Amino acid sequence: MLKKRIIFSLLYKDGMFCLSRNFRLQEIGDIEWLMKSYSFEEISGSIDELIILNVGFKENSKKRFFSDIDRIIKNFFVPITIGGNVRSLNDAREYFLAGADKISLNTLYIENEIVATEISRVYGSQAVVASIDYKKISTDSGDIYRIYENESERIEIDLLHQIKKVQELGCGELLIRSIANDGTGNGLDLELLSYIPSNLLTVPLIFAGGIGKSEHMETGLSNSGIDAVCTANLLNFINQGLVRARKELELKDLPISQISY
Repeated sequence: MLKKRIIFSLLYKDGMFCLSRNFRLQEIGDIEWLMKSYSFEEISGSIDELIILNVGFKENSKKRFFSDIDRIIKNFFVPITIGGNVRSLNDAREYFLAGADKISLNTLYIENEIVATEISRVYGSQAVVASIDYKKISTDSGDIYRIYENESERIEIDLLHQIKKVQELGCGELLIRSIANDGTGNGLDLELLSYIPSNLLTVPLIFAGGIGKSEHMETGLSNSGIDAVCTANLLNFINQGLVRARKELELKDLPISQISY
């Protein structure tokens, strides 16, 4: 059986790291704050992967973004996924040169399927994570799930349609994030799994949105349909938070790697 994974995510906007709640961002500190609050050499022994998402849109902030990434990953020994604002093959190349093992694509799957497919062809599907942000919408005929672009704009595309499409376009993993649960610390939207047909998923599934404590990770990792859980909760897992969470989970009967401390 493949080991399930615990993933930590950082949200970066124009030189600042942010908290997100229902995709509304709150700046919390710059790279100096982050390095003071988190020992990434120690954290790398407690997580299986790190995702860094650039959610800012200032072109002149890219150089600073790459510089900050370099500081984070200097003594970091787990796979790194970098995403945000990938619009071209050259953007993807820059992220890989900056240290990414994988890149995360979101809007590109909506705006330019040709480029998204080309990135998977050039770098391999194992290096591409498709990120989908969704929200449940109640209608007179029942609940429907719609995807969102740029963290805020609702797109009239059904979630299941998008899951099928990104897999056909060559992604190697799928990150699905609940906007309603994002940043609440109330747990994952596991009800969604009953909406997704079991035969629809052909790639590993990363579940995100709502993790606030190790019990939420345990619940997600115990689900047979989930291959990894991802949290971006900077405050709940500050200092030794991630280390403690990993130790607690290792005491459970979960198919995760055992870390030597």
